[in-house]
Amino acid sequence: MTFLGDLSAAARQVRRWLGTRRPRLAIILGTGLADVASQLENPIQLSYQGIDGFPPPGVAGHAGRLFCGILAGEQVLVFEGRYHVYEGYSAWQVTAPVRLAAALGCQYLLLTNAVGGIAATMQAGDFMLVTDHLNLTGHNPLIGRPEADFVDLSDLYTTGFFAQLQQRAGLFDINLHSGVLAWMLGPNFETPAEIRALQCLGADAVTMSTVPEAIVSGLLGLETVALSFISNQAAGGQTGKLEHRDVLNSGRRAAGNLSALVDLLIPLWLQVN
Repeated sequence: MTFLGDLSAAARQVRRWLGTRRPRLAIILGTGLADVASQLENPIQLSYQGIDGFPPPGVAGHAGRLFCGILAGEQVLVFEGRYHVYEGYSAWQVTAPVRLAAALGCQYLLLTNAVGGIAATMQAGDFMLVTDHLNLTGHNPLIGRPEADFVDLSDLYTTGFFAQLQQRAGLFDINLHSGVLAWMLGPNFETPAEIRALQCLGADAVTMSTVPEAIVSGLLGLETVALSFISNQAAGGQTGKLEHRDVLNSGRRAAGNLSALVDLLIPLWLQVN
């Protein structure tokens, strides 16, 4: 068995677990952002270790559980935990949740993450709807994939509802921006010089995940939205040392706001379709 490779057995297994449930939206939760799963109505739960080929995630804040339930009136599939290239996986392997969601019939994908804020307008505790990305890692999940025939990523991220979402988020005192997300490998935080370079290239925030998932989502024809939580100022913009536990704590404090945003986002997004 190859970890996170051929998912045909996993798809059959999860399809049996779902029974008559047919989610069309999948959500992947980022570091410390697990509270969304706790908001599900009538949920069922499956450990990643109970899915063929899915190892437990190796990073704190990623529990490794799959849920299905009702959120904002929609049947959704929720992945609590993702895989990262810096754990030693390939860029293709880390997209296993996306590929599984597509195999199960999902048409929409919501990616969430905790990121470092680069743009001066973004403060810890804010959120950002991703409009585009920069892949500066040298890794790409489509390398060596015969089905990946020069995928067009020019309109990868759906953002048409941003103005409405931003207005409604303001009623909850949630600051929502839009901007460009840069992917860096990690697991170390970026250096101040790297952040200055990213800023010159047009990045508004930086992540160690998400981008390979979005690329494969585009390959598979899923409509994709990415929502970033600004957990901290990126290197050079903060006081004190950056630590992973601080990212986790920030995510937990943001739990209510993220759940509120997702509740607002889903009907705005899916009603357009």
